[in-house]
Order: sequence, then structure tokens, then C-alpha cells
Amino acid sequence: MPRLRLFSQSESLAVEGEQGSGGAATLSLREYAIAKLKGSTTFVKFAIVGSFGYLVNQFFLFLVYDSPVLPFLPAKDTSVTILFVTYTDVRLLMAIAAGVEAAILSNFFWHNIWTFTDRTERLPMPLRFVTFHLTSIGSPIISGTTVAILTPRFGVNAYLANSLGVALGMFCNWLWNAQVIWRKGKEPP
Repeated sequence: MPRLRLFSQSESLAVEGEQGSGGAATLSLREYAIAKLKGSTTFVKFAIVGSFGYLVNQFFLFLVYDSPVLPFLPAKDTSVTILFVTYTDVRLLMAIAAGVEAAILSNFFWHNIWTFTDRTERLPMPLRFVTFHLTSIGSPIISGTTVAILTPRFGVNAYLANSLGVALGMFCNWLWNAQVIWRKGKEPP
């Protein structure tokens, strides 16, 4: 099997021991990244679970913000001041919170039973759940802030703003989930 070695001077990779080459073949950083992503089933699973979480988030955003199913909620564009901050649309704030929490719960469930099942070093379930919630706060803050700023202030559609915010927060979550909550155990020598 070929071994990959990164040469920082040339920003390329050498594949040693490739059959029939007699030397080292060179891959660009882009080619290496694509090869690593293709081989990372955990990242693919993470992306699938995250995509499903995104749909859950969008569904709850619609259910609370635009659906007539919850007529007891405040009307759109109802202002409220919370801790010295005035929100121009409290219903949008409620919809953001409901969507984010539903997505976090969904993502935890699927990551726990599918994405990271191969990880040997696991925290106890309650601690893993709390840690997941705490580390997941980065993405909701990013997506919630994106919606709360772009929608009322700039008139950007709430679903489009939410999509942008979710995309911005995805990589933050990937790093925390893969490195902290479901980290790999030490590989045997």
C-alpha cells in the first residue's frame, strides 16, 4: 500500500512505493484532500447526519415561524427586549431556538448510533450528551446570529439565512465531534 508524505516546501504529496513507478509520484494538496475525503466514511456519515439535522432545523423553523399550526405564538415582527437587547421578531427567535434544539437532539441520536460507532474511547452517555450540547453551541450561535441579523435587518429570506448559517457552523461541529466527543482511541502499534 502506498504511503503519503507531505512536503511542506512544495505543498505537494509524494506517494512512495507506487507499483511500477520506481520513484515517487506527486499529488497536489487538492488531490490529497479529495482522496482523504473519499476515504473518510466517518466524515461522509457526519455530513449525512448533518444534512438530516439541517432538514429537521428547517422543518421546525417553518413550523414555528410560518405554519398556522401554532396560532397562540406572538405575531411576526413582534418586538421584545431580552437582557438589554431588542429583538424585532420574537417569533423568529422562538423558531430559531426550536429548530436548533430539534436538530441538536436529532444529530446526537444519529451520531451516537451510526456516525461514530467505531470510536472506542467514549464518554458515559449522560456526559456525552451534555458535552455534545455544549460543544454544539457554536453552530447554533452562528446560524441563529446569521438569521437574526440577515432576516430582519437586510430582508434576507429566513430559510436562506438559516442555510448560510448552518453551512458556516458545520466545520466547527465536525472538529469538536470528531476530536472531543467521539475521539478515536489510540491505534495499536
